[in-house]
Formats: sequence, C-alpha cells, structure tokens
Amino acid sequence: MPAPALALHLFSPFLPKIHPLLNQFSLKPNRSTTARPFSVTMSSSSSRQSSLASVAPLEAILFDIDGTLVDSDPIHYYAFREMLQEVGFNGGEPISEEFFIKNISGMHNEELCHVLFPDWDLQRSRKFLDDKEVMFRRLAAEQLKPVAGLDKLCKWVDDRGLKRAAVTNAPRPNAEMIISLLGLEKFFQLVIIGSECDRAKPFPDPYLKALQGLGVSSQHAFVFEDSASGIKAGVAAGMPVVGLATRNPEKLLLEAGATMVIKDYTDSNLWTALEDIAMKTGATRVAT
Repeated sequence: MPAPALALHLFSPFLPKIHPLLNQFSLKPNRSTTARPFSVTMSSSSSRQSSLASVAPLEAILFDIDGTLVDSDPIHYYAFREMLQEVGFNGGEPISEEFFIKNISGMHNEELCHVLFPDWDLQRSRKFLDDKEVMFRRLAAEQLKPVAGLDKLCKWVDDRGLKRAAVTNAPRPNAEMIISLLGLEKFFQLVIIGSECDRAKPFPDPYLKALQGLGVSSQHAFVFEDSASGIKAGVAAGMPVVGLATRNPEKLLLEAGATMVIKDYTDSNLWTALEDIAMKTGATRVAT
C-alpha cells in the first residue's frame, strides 16, 4: 500500500453505515470541529480555574504522547480506516472521523480488541492491531512533527529541574519511536505504558504508577492530555489536567474534567498559568 499524502491539519470525513457502535452518535460528519476558529477555554467552575495554580510548589509534569507531544491522530485514523475497510469492517464502509474520536482515540489495543471485533477470537484481533501499529510506525517515521511550542515548554520544564514522565496507552514500540523522533529520550525520566499496568487509561493506574516512580505527590504535579480517556485518568489520579484540542473537541475535553483547554503550547493563557505556578513555587520555597 503506498504511503498516503496525509493532510495533518484535518481528517477526511467519511460516513459509515452499519457497525452497531454507530448507533451511539449522529452519523453526520462534524466539519465544524476543525473548521471553526479555536479559542482557549476554561471550565466555568472557579475551583477548576484555580486548580492549576494549586499544585505549587510544582515538582513534576506528566505528558501523554499521541496528540499531546505529536499530532499523530490523522495517521492513526488513516491506518485504522484503510485496514478496517480491507477486512470488511462495517460492511466495507470507511470509518468516519467521528467514529474514530468516539470509539478508538485514546483507547489501548487490548480494549479495542473487544470494542471493534467482539465476534473475532482474541488472537486474530490482536494480530490485526499489531499489524495496524506496524503501518502507523512506518507512516509516522516520515510525517510526525511536534505539537507547536513543545520545545519551549520542554526547556521551561528542564530549566526548573522538574521531574517528568510520559504516560500513554500506546504500545511501547510506538511510544519509544515517537520519543526518539522528537529527541526526548533524555528528557523523560519514565515512560509508563497503560498495558503494562493493572489497568490502562481511563483508570488512574498509569498516572499513579508514574507519580510513584518519580516520588512525587499528586498535589504537586499536573498533566497534559488530548483525549477524554486520558483526562479522566489524570483527574482520577488526583491531578489537574490541561487538555490539548489537537483533534478532539474542546467540549469533550472539558466534560472529561480538563482544567483548561489549549490548542498547542504556544498559547498565552498557558504561559500565564505556568508563570503563576513558577512564582508561587518560588515563594513557597523561600518561605520554607
């Protein structure tokens, strides 16, 4: 199969017709998700607005990988769309962006075995997903780029000596490849894989394992995430979560519990919040 000329700034809308999961939502493609101007959104709750500053003195920041370090969902979507169509999934109709967001994005492969292929034996569904990841890595190696402003944020974290971990539901080969492509092998002190924990996201186990490994309390750390599943995991682990609307709708991320939602790491509201945390962290250390 030739490599696609992927347009990483949007998905192509497709309209599936048959798979039973499609009964859970409207079948009309939602072009407004990517077409309308983006604005940073904060929760209407005043407690959420102040919760990011509540982590001072800040000791650690935890990052998801897909959609958070890199905008990889278009490549995942393409790989799933092509391979599912090949095996006759949903009557051979290509899956839509909406189907991908609601039923695939942010989930780990063991869970997807049952979600996508309830009638397949486990060995067959695992083989399909392993092959899909091979296709993803081949395409990603040529096309992935960091989310805008990531280099500036990493420098900010490094300059302050903060601890950091990558926490993902992606398979370890994917996670390690992306971190390597970004040159962040030495930046992350830990890489936590959901399938290597007792429970993957949306359960808090991966984030709790990261906190334990870093020796940090949830009261002095926060999370960057791009999916509802990941946000729920971070919140359940007791941390505020900054949502990145690289692909998923702002509303979905806020409903999952995000403290604030940004488009990327260049956002001025994010940097205002970070400098506020830095000032409070410095004041706390002087006081102690």
